[in-house]
Amino acid sequence: MTQRDDGHDFRDSKNRAEAYERKQKYEAILNMVIRWLDSNIDDTDDKFYLVAQDSADLKEKIELALDPSTTIREIKDGDF
Repeated sequence: MTQRDDGHDFRDSKNRAEAYERKQKYEAILNMVIRWLDSNIDDTDDKFYLVAQDSADLKEKIELALDPSTTIREIKDGDF
């Protein structure tokens, strides 16, 4: 069995920190997209009706994809 040195521990810690940062970034981006969709949905002027409808549809798909019961396979197939 080989011994782990401090470099390995540092890299493991750094990788965990980077993974945590990516997760936080993805959540922030997702929240930004949801807010943007909400603003489109709230803008219900006749000339923007189709944009509002598309935004509502996309928001619904995102919420369904985020549901814990939705599988990765369903998301990739667009079958949810």
